[in-house]
Amino acid sequence: MMAVRRGSSAPPGPRSPAVPADAAPGRPRYAIPADVPIFLAVALLVRLILAPLTEGWDFFSDARSAALALHGYDVYGLSRTAFRLPWTYFPLCLHLFAGLQWVAGATGFPFRVLGKLPMVVADLGIGYLLFTALRRRGESESTAVLGMALYLFNPLVLLNGALLGRFDAIALVFLLLALECYTTRLFAPFYGLAIAAKTFPIFLLPLLLLGRDRQRPGRLLLALLCVPLLSLPYVVTDPRGLVGYLLYDVGSPWLGPLSSYYIVPHAHGWASALSVARVGTLLYPLALLLVVRRPLYVKAACAFVLFAALNRSVYEQYLVWSLPFLIVVALRHRSRLAVWLVVLYTAAGLLENEQTWSAFDTRFHYTLLPTPWPPLSGLLAVSALLFVAGQALHGRARPLRRRRNAHASDVPARPRVFAEFS
Repeated sequence: MMAVRRGSSAPPGPRSPAVPADAAPGRPRYAIPADVPIFLAVALLVRLILAPLTEGWDFFSDARSAALALHGYDVYGLSRTAFRLPWTYFPLCLHLFAGLQWVAGATGFPFRVLGKLPMVVADLGIGYLLFTALRRRGESESTAVLGMALYLFNPLVLLNGALLGRFDAIALVFLLLALECYTTRLFAPFYGLAIAAKTFPIFLLPLLLLGRDRQRPGRLLLALLCVPLLSLPYVVTDPRGLVGYLLYDVGSPWLGPLSSYYIVPHAHGWASALSVARVGTLLYPLALLLVVRRPLYVKAACAFVLFAALNRSVYEQYLVWSLPFLIVVALRHRSRLAVWLVVLYTAAGLLENEQTWSAFDTRFHYTLLPTPWPPLSGLLAVSALLFVAGQALHGRARPLRRRRNAHASDVPARPRVFAEFS
């Protein structure tokens, strides 16, 4: 046996794995508490109750586009007058909805429910990924469950997905998977799927390429190359029509009901508002540079918050894009402005949405405010700019305490998403 000198420490034994300071003794690292499957089951039940009740204009138009695609029509080659709302995205979700249209026709099950199932599953996936993201960054079980619940039972999220049938959640779940697989080869296919599902995740590209926690250029290039592969056959058979519909809204003279630029017409006229909106759109990529040195989830939150503040056409579903990231920033970095934006975006989306100004189903029509209402537009813009400015200046949105073994970066240290949750 090896002698130990009196007064000296014992020889070191095998290094034990690091365990978060808040982990319960005797439990595996980051074990899933019983609350998680209960919350997921309740969230699923709520969505299944809401799904058959009604649908929105987007879902109605998407169902029509999917039916045309199922019967062999090129939706990118048809006249835009054939649609109330044309399919202005890559065809990944179009193929998905066309397949569900076939299932609905073969089984007699209503497409209103079948077509919303991907959004329901995506919402549950986002909730679970928020739980895992917060736990892997050193937050307690209760905080991680709170983050999951804040998304799963957010009224605007329920309205946007389960009730109206918009598929923003499909792109969001792939984007969260990409960020949670940030250091692995899975990042590229997940990020490519996010962009192919709905185009808005590409707005994060400059912040992934530059500054803190920047991604390898090769992986980003591979992700972008996945998008045309996921756009077959239209990228070969009708590339002009595909690009034309992707750029359908560019140059439109209309403002969305939640656009920040509604505060301009009252003072200087409609033409001035459109001119200011063009300047704001051009400033967007430059404004992203203000937060290149912030953590990964802060970057994502700022990218989508800035888009909602500076883009000309803003609808309530655009506010959903930033919600998962704002929840992480609020709980992980203790940002009061992030908490305020979650509350404000939820309230704004419920006060000004499709049901208040052009409801597909008049049974669910209601009006609480004029559409648009410039004071609300101004409040959204000022709050968004204050949040981004605070993050750019590093503000006070930092963790209040440094936990043992908590990661300094927002990028997970371990490469696998679910390996730690055994």
